[in-house]
Amino acid sequence: MSSFFTAITFWAILKWESEAHQPHHTRWLILICYLLGLSIGVQLLGLLCIPAIALVYYFKRYETTPKGVMLTLLISAVILGAIQAVIIPGVAKLAGTFELIFVNDLGLPFNTGNLVYFVVVATLVVLGLRWTQRSGRVILNTIVLGVTVILMGYSTYAMTVIRSLANPPIDENNPENVFNLVSYLNREQYGDRPLIIGQFWDSPYANTREDGTPVYTATYLVQKKDRTVRKFYDGWSADHFVELNPGHEIKHEYIITDARKGSELLYEPEFTMFFPRMYSNQASHISAYKRWSDFKGVAMRGTDREGKPTRIYMPTQGENLRFFLSYQVDWMYWRYFMWNFAGRQNDVQGSGNIMDGNWLTGFKTIDAERLGNQDLLPSSMTNNKALNKFYLLPLILGTIGFVFQLLKHGRDWSVVMLLFFFTGIAIVIYLNQTPYQPRERDYAYVGSFYAFTIWVGLGVYALFDAARNLALREIGITAAAMLGLGGLKFLVEDDHAVSYILFTMTAIGVGSIAVFYGLGRVLKNDAVIASLATLAGLAVPGIMVAEGWDDHNRSHRTPAPDLASDYLESCAPNAILFTNGDNDTFPLWYAQEVEGVRTDVRVVNLSLLNTDWYIDQMRRKAYESDPVPFTIAPEKYRQGTRDAVYLVPKDDENPAVMDLRKAIAFATDDKNLQRAGTDRYAYIPTDAFSIAVDSAQALATGTVSLADTGRIEDAIVWRIGRSAVMKNHLMVLDLLAHNDWKRPIYFAVTTGPDSYIGLQDYFQLEGLTYRVVPIYTPSDARTGTLGRVEADIMFKNVTEKFKWGNMETEGPIYLDENILRMTTNLRLQLSSLAEELIAQGRKDDARTILDLSLEKMPDRNVPFDRILLPTVEAYYALGDAKAGNELAERIFTIMEENLTWFLSLEPQYTGQISKEAEITHAVMGRLAMQASAADTTFGDSLTARFRVMDDMYKQSKEQAKPTRRMSKARF
Repeated sequence: MSSFFTAITFWAILKWESEAHQPHHTRWLILICYLLGLSIGVQLLGLLCIPAIALVYYFKRYETTPKGVMLTLLISAVILGAIQAVIIPGVAKLAGTFELIFVNDLGLPFNTGNLVYFVVVATLVVLGLRWTQRSGRVILNTIVLGVTVILMGYSTYAMTVIRSLANPPIDENNPENVFNLVSYLNREQYGDRPLIIGQFWDSPYANTREDGTPVYTATYLVQKKDRTVRKFYDGWSADHFVELNPGHEIKHEYIITDARKGSELLYEPEFTMFFPRMYSNQASHISAYKRWSDFKGVAMRGTDREGKPTRIYMPTQGENLRFFLSYQVDWMYWRYFMWNFAGRQNDVQGSGNIMDGNWLTGFKTIDAERLGNQDLLPSSMTNNKALNKFYLLPLILGTIGFVFQLLKHGRDWSVVMLLFFFTGIAIVIYLNQTPYQPRERDYAYVGSFYAFTIWVGLGVYALFDAARNLALREIGITAAAMLGLGGLKFLVEDDHAVSYILFTMTAIGVGSIAVFYGLGRVLKNDAVIASLATLAGLAVPGIMVAEGWDDHNRSHRTPAPDLASDYLESCAPNAILFTNGDNDTFPLWYAQEVEGVRTDVRVVNLSLLNTDWYIDQMRRKAYESDPVPFTIAPEKYRQGTRDAVYLVPKDDENPAVMDLRKAIAFATDDKNLQRAGTDRYAYIPTDAFSIAVDSAQALATGTVSLADTGRIEDAIVWRIGRSAVMKNHLMVLDLLAHNDWKRPIYFAVTTGPDSYIGLQDYFQLEGLTYRVVPIYTPSDARTGTLGRVEADIMFKNVTEKFKWGNMETEGPIYLDENILRMTTNLRLQLSSLAEELIAQGRKDDARTILDLSLEKMPDRNVPFDRILLPTVEAYYALGDAKAGNELAERIFTIMEENLTWFLSLEPQYTGQISKEAEITHAVMGRLAMQASAADTTFGDSLTARFRVMDDMYKQSKEQAKPTRRMSKARF
C-alpha cells in the first residue's frame, strides 16, 4: 500500500502538469493532498514525494531561476515538516488539550472533548472555505481545501481508535484514547535518536536533566458518595465492578501516571558532536562502530556515567563521517540499491563479511575484487535461490537514462533526482541506523528504487534517440569521460571493483549507444529502430525475471502458519506461552486469529510485556484463553513505575534464597522504594529465589507424569544472576510465584537465554517449547541442551500434531533465511528427542523421528548443514550405519566444499571467515571420528579426506596474516 500511494501520488502530479493550463486543473492538486492524507495512515513514505511535487509545480508555473528553485525547495521542506511535525501529531495533541478541559475540568465523560474539537475544526473549515470562495481568494481557498482533504485522509486513523475501543485480542499500543494515539503516532516505544547535535556512545551525562511529556492515563474512578473506592484503567473492569456492587458510580478522569520529571537525559556539551552517527551505548553496537569507522579516537578528560574521573576516547568528526559513509550509506543503502540493479549474492542477512548479503555483478573478475575467489564457490552458496546475477545491465540502462535526462531535460531530471534523493539518502540520514539491525532494511528505500527505474525506462528511449540525434563526437567524449573516471578510481582504490565496474559499464553502455548510432545511419526507419531499442531494453527485465523469479515466488510454501501451529500444538491445554519479538509472535497471532488454531493458549510477547497497556490486555480473556493471573496491582506497573527492579543481594557469592511470593510483595510495596536523587526505584534484596512445589497439584495438572513422581523437587531454587529485571520479567516472576502449578507455563525455544531468567535447569522440552517443571535437570553447556526432554509428550506432538510447511514438496519452493533459521531450531529439537528416545531404549521411535526429520526437511529444499551432526550421531547410536554413512557423506562433502573455498581465499579475506573455517574444520573432524567408530571402512575414507584438508588448513593458518577488510566497495 505504501508503494502504491507513492506511485499514484507521483503520477498525479505528472497528470496535473499535462493539464495545468486547462480548467479545473486544481483538482489534481487536491487529489494529491488527499492521497498524502491517506498515505499517512499507511506509511510516511508518500510524504517524501512533496519536494518533487513542489518542483514540478514551480517549473510549470514560474520562470526558472536559481533563487526560485531554492525557494521552492525551502517551501517544500516547510510543507513536509508541517505535515509530519504539526499536522500528524499536532492534530491529536490539540484534541488532547480539549479532552483534558472537558473531562478533567468539566467532569464530562471520555471523548467529549474530542467530539467538541471535531465540531470546532469542521466549523472552521466550512467557514474558511466559504469566506475564501466568496472573497475570491483562490490560492488561499486551495490551501484551505488542501489541508482539509489531508485531514480527511488522515482521519482514517479513526479506525485504529475504533478498533482499539472494541478491545480485540490483538491491540498493540491500545490507542483507544487521544493520549495513547499520540504515543502511537510518535512511535515512542521505539525510542529516540539524535540527528543534528548529540552524543556518542560514551558521552558522560550532564548534571541536569530535562522533563519529558507527562503520561496521561484514562482512569475509571469508582465512587460512592463522592469518595473514590476503586481505580480501574479499563472500562470493562469498572463496569463489571459496579454490576457486582450496586450503589457505586463511575467518574472519568485522565490521571498523570508518569510525570517524567527529569526523564530526558542530557550530555556534557564538550562530548557531543555535530551530525552524530555513533550514539548507541549497546556493547555490540560500540564494537561495530569502531570496526566500521576504523576508530582511533581522541583522548579527553571527563567523568564516566557513574561520575568517576576517567579518560574518554571520543571519535573524531572524520571517524563519525566514515561510519556514516561506510555503514549507513554504503552498507545500508548502496548495497540494497545494487541488489536491485547489479545483482545479489544471497538472502542471508549480512553484517560486513564476504559470505552474507552482499551485492555482486555476475562477472567473476569484478566480484573477486570484493568477495574473494569466485571460481571455487561451494554449492552451499551457489545453490542459494537468491543468487541473482544481473550483470550490471539494469544499472547500465538506468545510468544511460540518467545522463540522457540530465543533458536533454534538466528540469525533469531534477524532479526525479529529488524523488530519488529524498526516498533514499535522506531516509538514511533520518533513520540514523545502528549496526546489527534485526532484519535487512531494503524495503525502506523502495521509493528511491522506483525513481531509478524511471531512468531505466528513459535509457531505452536514449538508445532510440542515439540513432537519430547523437553525434559521434558525443559518444567519444562520453567514453573518454567514463574511462578517465575509471582510470582515476583504479589508481586510488584498494581493490579495483568500482573501477572494473566503470570499465564494464563503459564497454557495454557506450558500446550499446554506438551500436544504435550505427543503426541510425544504416536504417532510416524510426519504427524499426524503436522496435529494436524496445527489444534491447526488454532484455534487462527479462534477465531480472529469469534470475529473480525463484526467490520471489511464494507459491506452495506454508512454513509460517504451519510452524506457528507447531508452537501452539507443543503446549498443553490452557497454557501460557512466552514468545519474544515479531517473528516469534505474529505468525502465532495469525494462526489463532485467522485459522482458529489452539485459541486456548495465551501467547505473551515478552517484548510488549514491558508496557502497561499490554499487561492490562493480558489480564483479559482472549478467545478461549483465560486471563493471565498476574497479581501485581495495575498502579504498581504503570509506565514510569517499576520499569526496572534491581536485585541487590547482601552477599554476591552466597545470596540468601527468598521465597518468590515474598520477593514480589517486597518489590511492589511502596514503603520499600529507595531514593536516588529525585528518582525512586524498587529493589529486591537478593537474586536467588524459590518457588514452593505442591506435588499433588503438579501431578493433577499433568505438569509432571506419574513416572517422574520421584523426581519432583520440594521447591524450585535458582539464581537469576543479573543486577536487575525489567518490567516484563517482573511480571513473569509474579506469574510463576502465584500460578501454584495450575496453568502450564512455556517458553518458545527461540526466545533465548536472556528471556529464561535463569530457569533453564527446570525446563522440559515438549516440541518447540520448553515447559517449566519442578524437576531439576542441569543444562548441558557443551551441547546447548536445556533441561530435560519429555519423550512421550513430544513424540506424540511431533508425529500426530506437527505440520511441515510443505517443505517436503517435489516441486519448486523458496525457503528464505528466516524460514531456514526456524528449520534449524526444528532439526535441533528433533535430534534432542531422538537422543532421549535412544537413551530410553525406544530405538524404533527414535528412528521414526530421525527419518521424519530428513523426509519433511529434505536436502533439496532445506539444505543440509552442520546442524545435522547430532542426527548423524543418533543414527550411529541406533546401529544404523547405512543411514548414518549416507548423511555423514553428504554433510562432510558440504563442509569439504566450504573449507576448500575458505582456503582458496586471498590473505586479506581470511580474517573474516576464520571462525567459520574453524567450525567447519571441527565438524569434519568430528564426522570422521564418529564414522570411524561406527564403520571402519567408511570412516577410514572420511579420515583420509579429512587429513588432506587438515594439512591444508594448518598450512593456511600458519600463512595467515591478521588483516581486516570489509566486503563493501565505496562509491
